[in-house]
Amino acid sequence: MNVREWALPVYTILLQLAVGALIVLWLIRYLAGSKFSPREIDRIISNPILVIAFTSVVAMGGAHFHLSKPFHSFLAVLNIKSSWLSREIVFNILFFLATMGLLYLTYFQTHRRKLITALGWLAILFGVNLIYCMARIYLIPTQAAWNSHTVIISFYVTALMLGGMTIATLMVLDLKFAEIKKADDIELRSQVIRYSSAGLTCLTVVLVILSMAIIYIQTRLLAQGDLIARTSLSLLLDLYLPLFVMRLILLVCASVTLVYAVIRMYRLQIKPQWLMTPVYVSCLLILVGEIIGRFLFYATHIRIGL
Repeated sequence: MNVREWALPVYTILLQLAVGALIVLWLIRYLAGSKFSPREIDRIISNPILVIAFTSVVAMGGAHFHLSKPFHSFLAVLNIKSSWLSREIVFNILFFLATMGLLYLTYFQTHRRKLITALGWLAILFGVNLIYCMARIYLIPTQAAWNSHTVIISFYVTALMLGGMTIATLMVLDLKFAEIKKADDIELRSQVIRYSSAGLTCLTVVLVILSMAIIYIQTRLLAQGDLIARTSLSLLLDLYLPLFVMRLILLVCASVTLVYAVIRMYRLQIKPQWLMTPVYVSCLLILVGEIIGRFLFYATHIRIGL
């Protein structure tokens, strides 16, 4: 795959990461808001929102490398009534604008908590629709390996899995930076991490299992399909078998590493700062695994007809 071909998987993965991270972050904000000071929670989440906004900017910019005429990309929105691609672009823009508005409010208008809450859920609504439109683009009869609703589920699973691990990593990094700056909210940050670690770990394990189930279902559908579908499966299990196995191993290793680290933190009452390395490693393993998965997604499809 050349630069133009890699631009598309990078764009889809980064946007799914951004949407998934915002969903997980907003759930933590909602649940932790009843246990801790809401204003302090909003102060803690400002840096993760900055990363989410930056990720969406990079994704949108990188997507243009896939186009032969990047400066004409704005014309794609004209077919919104009939094109899933046009709808994807519209929801992409709406998600970007909502995220930027959220970033401004959390940094400069922290007292407007109700507006922050509403705008956050609105951004999530845009993001959920964005992923759906993104997945629907691939449900076409001429692409046997893609023409299944498991693609839609897999895109949401990837978003939540990457988003959850990204938020876990950012929370631990923020705690480290707070220690370096000798901030006055170190204990609060530690408590929030302890409060959310079990939920994030369970979510990751469930999503890894669900991802494995989707992979199994997709391979079964290809095996039961026509010649083109079986040819795609043959590519996956012959030419790309090492990458296919590597992806599965990475997902399992990531979840095992995370479970072990979190259980050890709770049992031994270790400070959340200790999670830095295992959480970072788990996040990296899942990210690499999903990049491999997205490469296989594009590399094993075979077009039927024009």
